[in-house]
Amino acid sequence: MRRYGIFLFCSAMALFVLVVGSEAQTGGKGGKGGRGFGTGAGVNDDPLTLLRRADVKKELELTVVLKAVGEVLSDKQMTRFRQIDLQKKDTAALKDAKLRKELNISESQVKIMDEIFADSAKEMKEILADAKGGNFKGMQEKVQGLNKETKEKVFGVLTADQKKAYKQMIGDEFRFEQKRGGAKKDIN
Repeated sequence: MRRYGIFLFCSAMALFVLVVGSEAQTGGKGGKGGRGFGTGAGVNDDPLTLLRRADVKKELELTVVLKAVGEVLSDKQMTRFRQIDLQKKDTAALKDAKLRKELNISESQVKIMDEIFADSAKEMKEILADAKGGNFKGMQEKVQGLNKETKEKVFGVLTADQKKAYKQMIGDEFRFEQKRGGAKKDIN
């Protein structure tokens, strides 16, 4: 039975990593790939690519993966896992209806946030359009600046109590490591 639990956990984590890890790459919208520039037809013929699409995740009700992970992880581990997931999603986490409900975000706040997200997406599209034209100079700084500005605006919509509750939800900062050229680098 223990082997089955370990197998179930490993399988669930592998699927979860594929699905959630691709969330940032596809923007959670079933987009065209993880580099912001899209991909040509036939490039993503791998069936696992389907699991990265928001519409397919919804159709398959992939919350089952979280239930399986929840059965293997302790309550403390599951709590930390959720905190790290929220940190990785950053402001995009505030697009989630369940999280909005947990924070008691009003309809007027939702409307303002959605406008901020839409404006940010429009600006991001313009930055990426410049890059497609070969203008890569300052692109990283522009993206980082836009992300910072969006975060400030979105969190500016929250009340002091909502900010406090969200800060508790995300817990202590987790430093994500990213390998570059053989060396590890902390990112956030």
